[in-house]
Amino acid sequence: MTNVTLGLAGAIGHDPAAALIVDGKLVAAIEEERLIRRKHASNEMPLQAARRCLQMAGIHPSAVTHVAIPYAPVSLFSRARWHYAWRNWYAPDRSIDGLLNGNRRYRRYRKQLQTFLLKLNVPPDRVQLVPVEHQLAHASSAYHLAETK
Repeated sequence: MTNVTLGLAGAIGHDPAAALIVDGKLVAAIEEERLIRRKHASNEMPLQAARRCLQMAGIHPSAVTHVAIPYAPVSLFSRARWHYAWRNWYAPDRSIDGLLNGNRRYRRYRKQLQTFLLKLNVPPDRVQLVPVEHQLAHASSAYHLAETK
């Protein structure tokens, strides 16, 4: 069985992009701003970019098996969650909100993703969601694009 991963990039609100990986090989990638001709494509999901990736690869949306997103749930016991609370020590309401509601971006993105996949004709119930921690995605990108000798 072919493994088709649609990767969605860009934080909520800016710089959306999509990439398509088939059996571990990158076959297409494009930023939404290139297609809609609006710098940073603010407040957009990468709908046109995802469509173009599928079109360039000649893959039907129903063939997508995995969808990777740029947010992952962060445990209350993780250092990242407590770092945010510590960083806002001067505003106790922000600190408490960071601890108790630290996954709000992830939850908001998940809600948008359901509608997004339906617009793309990707059956949401048949794909496996792959949440990727945002900063880990940056680090992975730097590592995998670095020249090795």
